[in-house]
Amino acid sequence: FNGAVEEVDDETNTEHFESIQSTNWQSVRWKPPPPRHTPNDPHIGWRTEFRSMEMQLTDFENAAFTTFIVVLTRVILTFDLNFYLPISRVDANMQRAHGRDAVNECKFYFRRHLAPLEEGDNGYGVQYNSIFANAINGTEKSNSTCNVRSSSNGDSSQRGATPRACGGSEENSFEEMTMAEIMTGKGDYFPGLIPLVFAYLEHIKCDKFTMARMTQYLNFIEQRALGKLQTPATWMRNFVRSHKAYKNDSVVSDEIAYDLMVASKEIGEGKRHEPSLLGQVRIEPITPDGAYDVKLDSRRVQNNEVLGLLGRYTKRSAFSTPTRK
Repeated sequence: FNGAVEEVDDETNTEHFESIQSTNWQSVRWKPPPPRHTPNDPHIGWRTEFRSMEMQLTDFENAAFTTFIVVLTRVILTFDLNFYLPISRVDANMQRAHGRDAVNECKFYFRRHLAPLEEGDNGYGVQYNSIFANAINGTEKSNSTCNVRSSSNGDSSQRGATPRACGGSEENSFEEMTMAEIMTGKGDYFPGLIPLVFAYLEHIKCDKFTMARMTQYLNFIEQRALGKLQTPATWMRNFVRSHKAYKNDSVVSDEIAYDLMVASKEIGEGKRHEPSLLGQVRIEPITPDGAYDVKLDSRRVQNNEVLGLLGRYTKRSAFSTPTRK
């Protein structure tokens, strides 16, 4: 940090802010606009970056999870959903996620209600005091004992009886859920992320071709969340444990490591099918046949060329099929 402390001007540079906020960015990172030093500098707005992805063994898996994340961002914006969670619970989730077979064995903190409560929902009509409002108004209370509710705190008996995780006056807004519940839903109050994505695709009247591919991706992710398909970590662990050279001594020899890399390469290239990892999905073999070397062109495309390209793609048969009902 030599030359990056007192020498940095916070009025024109965000380096100090980024140094602090980058310490908590395991799953989502908030990215403010970079400073514009001249009027001709590009205008980049506020951004939220999802950082929870891990590289998978195949292009299919990477496409499935990447597409899911992208569409989920559209779901959040379109349905105006609230995924806020105290950073301490995010940290707790990351610690739990590092455990062996966490997808099946662990529970994670997640919001109980993603949208504003309506009449009939648990907690509807109950005064809601944000911890931020308490701090601003000077009414912040001392830390309460976990899972202890006072009858004089204004909570209704209905809200008081609902499951919750401890953590301050907003603790009724989230609870512990399994990965299967987060993805597919819990009770009649939390719909699940995958059903929300399907609802969004219906809302935008997704074309038949794209819907078929998205359904394949979402079904695959659901099978992973339900524990019916192994994660890459579990598959790798089982590969090592079942290797003929493994001596149950926690030592991964060069021979085991080499065979694991070869097997991973063969899976990624479609030469080896692993039903425990991919289910019924089969990866088409990746070969150099038909490959070509074309440099990416940054030349601005003229309007008539854009219209021509769009005209070609809108003639796809998938766009001409009737909208699903």
